[in-house]
Amino acid sequence: MSVAVVQRPDSATVPQPSPPLRQLLIVLAAALLLRVGFALLTANTYDYDEFVLLLNGRDYAHGAVPYRDFMFFHPPGMLVLLRAVEPLTKLWWPLARGMMLVIDSATAGLVWYLGRRLYGSRGGLAAGLLYALNPLALIAAVRIGQDSLITALGMGGLVLLLSDRSWKNAILAGACLALAIWIKYPAVYFLPIYVLVAPRQTAGMALGLALAGAALFLPYHAELHALWNQTVQFQRTRWSMDFGTRIETTALFWLAVNPLALLALRRRPPPWVAAGFALGGLFVFTSQVYYHYFVLVVPFATLLGAPTALYFTRLPKPALVALIGSAALVWGLIIDLGGQSPLFVTAARLSDIRPTIRLLDCTTQAHATILADRDEYPYLASRQAVAHYFWNVGVLVDAKYLEQRLPHAQAMVLSYGASSGYPAGLVAYLNARYRRVDTRANTVWLPPMSGLVHCPS
Repeated sequence: MSVAVVQRPDSATVPQPSPPLRQLLIVLAAALLLRVGFALLTANTYDYDEFVLLLNGRDYAHGAVPYRDFMFFHPPGMLVLLRAVEPLTKLWWPLARGMMLVIDSATAGLVWYLGRRLYGSRGGLAAGLLYALNPLALIAAVRIGQDSLITALGMGGLVLLLSDRSWKNAILAGACLALAIWIKYPAVYFLPIYVLVAPRQTAGMALGLALAGAALFLPYHAELHALWNQTVQFQRTRWSMDFGTRIETTALFWLAVNPLALLALRRRPPPWVAAGFALGGLFVFTSQVYYHYFVLVVPFATLLGAPTALYFTRLPKPALVALIGSAALVWGLIIDLGGQSPLFVTAARLSDIRPTIRLLDCTTQAHATILADRDEYPYLASRQAVAHYFWNVGVLVDAKYLEQRLPHAQAMVLSYGASSGYPAGLVAYLNARYRRVDTRANTVWLPPMSGLVHCPS
């Protein structure tokens, strides 16, 4: 009787990942794990803009047309994406956050590639890990917003330009830029950087930008005038944030969170990397400055800081992992425990508004219409929003406009704090005609005949 002997293949004959691939996998895994952990740690917090996007994306998926049926103050790209994933987000809205963190993890891989081209193998690893750990990239990655998306697209275009200086790649880079601008106009930030990287390919980039831009905006030709008014004219007439606050926010998220980039400016970095970081200072001259604006700057800050960060890659792996994990943990605790706006980062609490969502559930009919100054209330309660009103619209309409639309509303909600409010006179109108219920996070008005008997405490 013969026995078959199965020999284990020699480990030397088993294909092993190449060093570049191994490094890329390390960066991607680190970025993804950090973002998943950070998302879990800060899951109770949210930015008000998240639910503006989710509500409008939901209504777009159900037939409403942006700029015609509701106001939207950005280009349509983000709504198109949220409309596409609405079958998933209607089951569990944090899946949209999961999509964002996966995309931003891929951006860490793009930063690794560019760092490797600039500084070699270890420099690429340092750049990718720096991006993975950057506090601004972390918080933006676990929120639903446009800035991480346009950063990914902008960096994708840079990789195309630097990997092959061909006409085809120049056109594709221009198309990436068009996609980013279609999502949010500040993506034009990348245009001068593209020109610095590949000045001889400017014509190809311009062609890709023009063709892709025309194709993306063409479906909205019927709403072009409204689109212009809402996304350009409105932004130009917004209230101006106090200049001191703009300086503080810019200093914090442009400079303070990127100390290694500042140290690197003493050397002579590649002009396009230095320009990508330096352009972040322009945000101080915009009418309003918020933390997420500076996500665009982060890849360039990490590319600048990578040579200095090489020191940390020499640490023993357990020490390096502990250092990275501890830094992310501290930042997450600051966001989770630091109040409504720790270090100028919006961190509203879902737990604060859950009692109001339960109140709306038990005092209004399913899919009823409610008026709220923030979109988390109609979205989380699965209700319709009166006239798609939210706080930004308050400067464009008056109290009479809303009063005329209230007869069919089954509840009205007024939030406390930032990003809230109604046109002057509406609160007095509501107090005189509706029953008022005050909660920890807001005030709710109900029609006189509605009952609270079945509501949980």
